[in-house]
Amino acid sequence: MKTVLFVCTGNTCRSPMAQVMLQQMLKDEGVGEDEVKVTSAGLYANNGEPATTQAVQAMEMRGLSLASHRSCRLTPRIIDEAFLILGMTDEHKQAVLMLDAAASDKVFSLGEYAPNPGGGSWQQVPDPFGQSLAVYVKTADAMGAMLIQVVKKLKKERTVEER
Repeated sequence: MKTVLFVCTGNTCRSPMAQVMLQQMLKDEGVGEDEVKVTSAGLYANNGEPATTQAVQAMEMRGLSLASHRSCRLTPRIIDEAFLILGMTDEHKQAVLMLDAAASDKVFSLGEYAPNPGGGSWQQVPDPFGQSLAVYVKTADAMGAMLIQVVKKLKKERTVEER
């Protein structure tokens, strides 16, 4: 089984939203959790914190649940177990590399890893923490567009077997 790891700052907004969205997209493609596990962690997370109310609501609007999510601080062991690590920003990518320089071949910012079908590069995924539900929805929409490309890339690279 291969593990995709999303990394953000506190693991209560962006990375858990990306986690449940990619899980659903892979499930929709017929990829089981026994093939690809999707997890998330935060650079400065307090272990055991729930997702923010707005993150929970934004995912509920997509038919997804963050009700059982609990934050997890990023550790070298978690980095080692992942085959692909996607930070929400270039700063997250650099912080992962500070923890484990050997991860350089498997850590990217989400926008860097996901090819933009419109050409050019994606923007960084800004932190919606403390902002309105509308900002969280906008953040989820932006990540969703990138995650569609992540699924395509994973399939193209044969990381995920065609069904």
